[in-house]
Amino acid sequence: MRSTRGVVAVALLLLLGSGCSDDKSDSASDSTTTTAPVATGPQSYTVVVDGPSTLGAENFVLGTYFPKTLSVRPGDTVTFDNRSSNDVHTVSFGVKPDRSDQPAVILKSGSENPAVFGPCFLTTAVKPAMTSPCPKPAAGTPEFDGKGFWNSGVLLPTAIPPEAGAKTVAVKLAAAITPGPYTVYCLLHPFMESTLQVVGSDAERQTPAQVAAVADSELGKAKTVAAGLAPPAQAPVADGATVVASWGDKLTGINRFSPETVAIKAGQKVTWVGKSTWLPHTVSFQPPFAGPSEPGAMLPAGAKSGSKFAGGVAHSGIFGPTPPFPTPSFSLTFTKAGKYSYACLLHPGMAGTVEVS
Repeated sequence: MRSTRGVVAVALLLLLGSGCSDDKSDSASDSTTTTAPVATGPQSYTVVVDGPSTLGAENFVLGTYFPKTLSVRPGDTVTFDNRSSNDVHTVSFGVKPDRSDQPAVILKSGSENPAVFGPCFLTTAVKPAMTSPCPKPAAGTPEFDGKGFWNSGVLLPTAIPPEAGAKTVAVKLAAAITPGPYTVYCLLHPFMESTLQVVGSDAERQTPAQVAAVADSELGKAKTVAAGLAPPAQAPVADGATVVASWGDKLTGINRFSPETVAIKAGQKVTWVGKSTWLPHTVSFQPPFAGPSEPGAMLPAGAKSGSKFAGGVAHSGIFGPTPPFPTPSFSLTFTKAGKYSYACLLHPGMAGTVEVS
């Protein structure tokens, strides 16, 4: 019995010792706190403009900046990176919330407005009558001091070759900028905006890594929404077919034709109807323009809407929601059997075919 009691006593002592040791460990663990990363000194952040999608298959346009809101200090730099596969955007400050002072996107001549599509940095307020290129700054892209009109010009999609133009722009916040909210606008898309919240020089803000994580999360949710947007159903047409030219909601657009291939008989008509609330397009058969930036590319050329067509040039010019675009649709009556391929001059990967029997 003594031997057994001794073993039990030793075991109890070991357990008690182990317990004391665990208590000390827990106590030490409880006293240890994890310190969140702190962003000290000037920071460089990245804001994702739009987002990637499969060219020719998804062709999403995510009309948002990610993250939607970003807190920054004077002296910080924010790089806006257009990651869209198929659409252009701008980064613009100094426009009224209702955009009543924004210059027209397309001029009456059918050309792109250089005050919108080109860089423009003014110390004075923007004016809706602006139609000329803005003076080039003497020392590169100026800092943003919260005043006047600051416009990046177009940031090109990833599908366009790098030599064609910029896909990013860096906004350096001037040391003298007044703290407060500053709205970022895309001049090309009426619902696309975000907020730079300039805080005090000693105020807290997130680290670039934390901002990137928020941007990734918001972008992932936006892509999920886009993937669920089905093309609107169209009623059958007795004398031809209707093709939807993009669809979506205020924040998301699907730059595709639906159906992408339509079959009709000779003598029947195809009508293309824009169903996006903000995206314009063209229907272009053998267009005489290499791209949308060429003079006159936004105006109709060749066979006109409503006319008979047996091949050759038929370029709708820009169409979309009215206003601001001149017409919401385009149509042609096909008189000759064959296969007719076309594309949207504005959006890479957006194409379709008319098969006439």
